[in-house]
Amino acid sequence: MAPAKIFYLISSLAQGGAERHLLDLARRLDPDRYVSDICVLSDRAHFEGDLPAGQPRYRLRSRVWASPLAFGRLVSALRAARPQILHTYLNDGNLWGRLAATFTGPRPRVMTSVHLDDMSRGYRWLERRLAGRSDVIIAHSRSIERLLVDELGIAPDRVVVIANGVDPDRFRPATADAKQAARAAFGLGPTDFAALMAARIAPQKNQELVIEAMARLKASGALPAGFRLLLAGRVSSHAYDRRVRAAVAAGGLGAEVRFLGSVRDMPSLYAAADVVLMPSQTEASPIAALEALSCQVPVLISAASNTDGVLAPGQHGWQIGEATTGSIAAALTEIVATSAAARAHMGAAARARVLESFTIARVADDFMRRYDVLLAAAKAA
Repeated sequence: MAPAKIFYLISSLAQGGAERHLLDLARRLDPDRYVSDICVLSDRAHFEGDLPAGQPRYRLRSRVWASPLAFGRLVSALRAARPQILHTYLNDGNLWGRLAATFTGPRPRVMTSVHLDDMSRGYRWLERRLAGRSDVIIAHSRSIERLLVDELGIAPDRVVVIANGVDPDRFRPATADAKQAARAAFGLGPTDFAALMAARIAPQKNQELVIEAMARLKASGALPAGFRLLLAGRVSSHAYDRRVRAAVAAGGLGAEVRFLGSVRDMPSLYAAADVVLMPSQTEASPIAALEALSCQVPVLISAASNTDGVLAPGQHGWQIGEATTGSIAAALTEIVATSAAARAHMGAAARARVLESFTIARVADDFMRRYDVLLAAAKAA
């Protein structure tokens, strides 16, 4: 029997956890059972070197959120590809895909992956009305499941939770030599303490609060002289980026904070870090945290970002409740007071946690089981 075709639709392949997730999943499909095409709405690409051969097969070249011309290209691509399953990612892809599927024949089964639980009010309105066009909606965390079912009123039997995972072979502990080389590459001295935020510059990620917490500690003399904050990620909100930079200037933190932009070699960045900070307003099974934990780097996380239990506080890192300047300052004080040996112990336990529950191999198996359910339903219809 010929393999079933999966048609992946995503906004772009810009740097981000959902984008990484799609590529990792596509590479791990059983080739005897599935083949795949990747389609992107826009040509922004961060993962060019990691793409499967010949992908993305379809580029819609959309420069705006709603483009009738690009939408027509999507319908044509679906008609040409004739997939059995259309698997969409992120808000734009989820919207476009569900609408386009109605213009194809035969209509593919539609799987919708929801990676974010910070939907705008307008998109929540759309999601309520589009949910019925999805044969199954994948919630990538328990917090997303609660949003979809409890807040948006989507039928529970339409929603399936599949928590994220990472590749532990790609994200693995660095050797002592690799750590030293990575720290030198990022301009870190042997006694510097490197805190990393691997996240797009956006209000959701709370970079501004971290910088305000650092400024408070510095003003009181509690910030170690060698403390360095590395901000690695694309700018998602230019207005917020200006606020973050203004906070750096106001706090006199020009020597302590470094803006790295998008970084391609993430394993080396984790190798350079002593701790990863993720005190976000909200996250869904945060991939950057899982990558760090897989590299044996302990993580500071907010309770709102830890709904899937990616780490146990005190065992694999630290957790704060509500993310505020005060709570982050208190956590940073505890982190820098933690010995290197204790942090190493946390890191080793963290990797074991990832290997047990949060690998991309487990994610791929979960998705292939869901694909099989959709294919069986289509055959029985």
